[in-house]
Amino acid sequence: MLEYVLYDMNLPHFLIALLAAPVVMCSAAHAEKAPEAIAGYLPCNGTAIPGTVIRPVRDQAFVTLHQAAIKRFLQLPKEKQKAINEKGAADRLMGYDADLWPDKAEYEQYAAAWKKTQMARLADVHVGLKSDGNGIYSVLSATRVANGGSMPLTIGSLRYDSKKNVWISNNGELKGEAFSADENFDYGPQTGNEWKLEKKDSLSTLNEMIRITKATDGKAIFLYYSLTERSAISGTAIANHGYTILFPIATASARATRPGQK
Repeated sequence: MLEYVLYDMNLPHFLIALLAAPVVMCSAAHAEKAPEAIAGYLPCNGTAIPGTVIRPVRDQAFVTLHQAAIKRFLQLPKEKQKAINEKGAADRLMGYDADLWPDKAEYEQYAAAWKKTQMARLADVHVGLKSDGNGIYSVLSATRVANGGSMPLTIGSLRYDSKKNVWISNNGELKGEAFSADENFDYGPQTGNEWKLEKKDSLSTLNEMIRITKATDGKAIFLYYSLTERSAISGTAIANHGYTILFPIATASARATRPGQK
């Protein structure tokens, strides 16, 4: 069973302390040849860099206050519930809403408790990309397993088409767009790119996403992957899988602005 190692969610110190050995990104020569949407984030030259799978762990005070907000949410009319859902996200601090926090002082306690979120270190991994020719890149990845060996992560089945700027999975093509987050995001302020796929049929709705970002302080790269599928009839989860990988940075080349950014 994996042992969770917790770190203070003070991002600058957290990112430095998480791994003792910082990663070295691919050289400028390799980055020039790599596809723009992933160059400067992950090596694309056939090498793989070490990272750590992490997840947020909430402070108990936040959990208690969040449960109280959920009770109020469930008592609201459906149209208000829908409006609140459209504004919120599971990986961000929710903005103030008078229907959920009639006493604004309680919301301030809620926000303060959210800031005590810590990160659990789950597993060490290695990730990179290699060219398969004709603008197609495949993912190199590995994580240790119980018997001392290693196995690829689920992102190892994805392929990136640099000509179309899409990731190709067994489910279809994930379309790309820019991504940014502020200090109210679980993993801190960052910018980058994400690619998404949604498929609906009479049986289920499937959503798949891969996101590659850089912390705005230049000290870390993040890779996010998720796949969820829900029954169209009952709404229950058929599949729910995802993880976040952090790669600390300490080299000058890795701290360069992302491609296309001045």
